[in-house]
Amino acid sequence: MATVILRPSSTISAGSFNNDSGSGFNQAIIADSDNSTYVFNTAANQSFAVHMDNTSGLSGATFNNFVVTAIFQKHGGKGADGSFEVRIGDVSSTTTFGSISDTTFVTTNTTATTISATAINFGGSVSSSDVDDMRITVTTTDLSQVRLFELYVTVDYTEAGYGNTVNGVAPANIAKVNGVATASISKVNGL
Repeated sequence: MATVILRPSSTISAGSFNNDSGSGFNQAIIADSDNSTYVFNTAANQSFAVHMDNTSGLSGATFNNFVVTAIFQKHGGKGADGSFEVRIGDVSSTTTFGSISDTTFVTTNTTATTISATAINFGGSVSSSDVDDMRITVTTTDLSQVRLFELYVTVDYTEAGYGNTVNGVAPANIAKVNGVATASISKVNGL
């Protein structure tokens, strides 16, 4: 099994969130692997929604589960803690893939805290195009305000075809070898 990390790629809605300079929401700030930049909600119980990265070349893969990870802190002493819930969906529903309650993403710290939720199984037959349409909605809860530094999803999948790159071609892009579908080949030269 392999993993790929998906980060926010575009904004769907911003609610009452600003970036660290106070000049509006920018999803790139929570996708930049930099814990010195953040977004924060300027009023309690606000939501934002973002599209996640494309899986790039995982056509035919089997998608097993995913883990949502957030690096955040309570915002400037406002409220007893900082908490939010996450809904993971696609174009058809905000919870196609599930939701994670605010009891998972909660902190009383005024320093950055990294929390990863329990893995959620995709279930059924989920294709790369389904995962490519992944979007996340974050809603702060319990009248709290948070600084969110990073938000990403680690997707666990099983590669289609071979598990290794062949002559620079990614395994997911190898459909046939000498006219035989890779799904029908269990071994090559006894390996």
